[in-house]
Amino acid sequence: MDKRVERVGARVLLLAAAGFCGNISWQLVLPVLPLHLARLGYTTAQIGFLISILSLVMGTVELQAGFVARAVGRRAALVTGFSANAICLVLASAARSAGAVASTLGAIGGARAVFVPPLQAAVAESSTASTRGRVLSVYWFWASAATLVGPAVGGFIAARHGDRAPFYLASAMSLLALPAVAAATAPRRAAPAGTSHDLRSVLANRTVVRLSAACMLCFGISGLWSTFLPLQMAHHGISVAVVGWVFAVQGCLYTLMQIATGRMIAHRRAAWVAPAGIVGMSAAAVLVPLLRSPAGFLALGACYGASFGVIPVMFATRVTWRTARESYTTAMGVYNSAIDYGLFLGPLLGGALALVSPVPPFGLALPLGLAALILSRESTDTGRGVDAKA
Repeated sequence: MDKRVERVGARVLLLAAAGFCGNISWQLVLPVLPLHLARLGYTTAQIGFLISILSLVMGTVELQAGFVARAVGRRAALVTGFSANAICLVLASAARSAGAVASTLGAIGGARAVFVPPLQAAVAESSTASTRGRVLSVYWFWASAATLVGPAVGGFIAARHGDRAPFYLASAMSLLALPAVAAATAPRRAAPAGTSHDLRSVLANRTVVRLSAACMLCFGISGLWSTFLPLQMAHHGISVAVVGWVFAVQGCLYTLMQIATGRMIAHRRAAWVAPAGIVGMSAAAVLVPLLRSPAGFLALGACYGASFGVIPVMFATRVTWRTARESYTTAMGVYNSAIDYGLFLGPLLGGALALVSPVPPFGLALPLGLAALILSRESTDTGRGVDAKA
């Protein structure tokens, strides 16, 4: 039994290492990309639209994650996704025209969509319903450590070596995930046997749909924050290096909340945690236009990160509780699709507002947060549903 626990633990850590590499391959670029596009001559509205393309493509492809994993095998899907992500990051650094930028960002989104859901499904399979929160929190803790390291390193490298340098390092980090993926997955085995109706059955689950919708709105706020915060700080003469540190402080609190959230799920169910997180991140986003100093942005980034940190583990655990084991990859595809449609929605709405008003787009966090709060409260679980019966 002890050996089995050790094998499961080692597998989760390998998957978490791959998650860290995949996450940091985007976090290195995240604080630099809006400023990079601004230096190329794109307006605030155009930057919002261009960045939203990545999430639109990623969310759409993720809906087919279960089909892809069954067709080619989980290991092949992961290796292909990480490799394509590495190539597309290099291409994105060289893109200049609107068509080239849109195409490369869309390609990055498609590549990430191929590896994220099966990676999370593999983690979920390594646990039972009662241990799911803790196992997912361990995975998200290590994967989320990228949000602490990535932005600070990306901002520092961009300040020293130019905007393109973070893209190259991000590409290398994506390739670094390949050994961990190879060690943690079987050579040809696809996701647990499912059917072509997996997507339909997951979408027919009202609780999963509500949770996914609430998650989409939360990440809509996240899209507003990550896209327009660097531009707001640059407007006040704050350097890209400081932007990176704000994202790093945010990432530190976000990461620390993963383990705490997993423990609360395991011991007290903590139905209040997700609503509190939604209120906190919405309030932080709304306050952004009032700030001027680096210290103020650093403090607000900490508050935002602590609030946002409870969302991923809490919602993902509830989704798996309501999903049959053989449909985990599809369910994680739907869940992550909701995340990326939210990251598409935030920059898109913010860019649209910038076209018609000089007012910063952060006020949009208020209606998005209110709607997410309503859906989150309606979606509170009283039991462990399908997974408990499996």
